[in-house]
Amino acid sequence: MSAALGYRDVRIFPPRLDEVPGEFGDGCNVDDVRVAKLNGRVIGAYRLARTVGGQVQIQALAVCPAHRRQGVGRWLLRHAIGIAEARGGRVVEAPRGAPAAFLQDSGFECEGGTFRLRLTPE
Repeated sequence: MSAALGYRDVRIFPPRLDEVPGEFGDGCNVDDVRVAKLNGRVIGAYRLARTVGGQVQIQALAVCPAHRRQGVGRWLLRHAIGIAEARGGRVVEAPRGAPAAFLQDSGFECEGGTFRLRLTPE
């Protein structure tokens, strides 16, 4: 396994239209997407969606295969949580299919088959 990449190596930005991953769906709102870049290349991304009652869902989180297991996914997940909270979210729902251990390490708990993180306002 390669050494973890840090925040100084990988930067997260709102994407340009041509940087939104195709698997995130046509016509997705770029305001809900963030991309992780390394040396100017997109190596990962996530997509958020606001649902009801202060709940935000991470609809997708992806990292290029060559950069997996280097901390990029965790960095993206935590960034997504921060953006969700900044937008007034009080509950963050994890992306479907994400490994349980990965989510639990970031504080998510399984509720009815869905992993959720409850945010406490300051």
